[in-house]
Amino acid sequence: MDNEKFEFGQVKISDDVVIIIAGIAASQVKGVNTARTGVTDGITNLFSKNNYSKGIKVEVTEETVVLDIFINVEYGYKINEVAREVQLAIKKEIETMTDLQVAAVNVHVLNIVQEKIQEKVEKDKEASDISLE
Repeated sequence: MDNEKFEFGQVKISDDVVIIIAGIAASQVKGVNTARTGVTDGITNLFSKNNYSKGIKVEVTEETVVLDIFINVEYGYKINEVAREVQLAIKKEIETMTDLQVAAVNVHVLNIVQEKIQEKVEKDKEASDISLE
């Protein structure tokens, strides 16, 4: 990917690193609903790359990045504004952290999630996890 030469060798940035940067940047945008898990799953996945890499595809050439991200938007937020903020956040973070130029961030909105329904699903899942133990 990025093969910058230094005095003592070169630095290569894997596609996974770019994906994780994008995932973290997107998750910090208000209105983006990430797939939340139960408490134990959340703790287990906290330091896992899969926690941020779900729903992200990246194509890296010499010094440019084209990224596709698939998100859910929380009900009540303007979809276009959330998508624009996701694009800006991802572009800024990738360019700041890697010196790669972001050519495109394609945002695909898959679903609208109503927070009350999401909370009920989580509570039901946690209750069933507890009853199984």
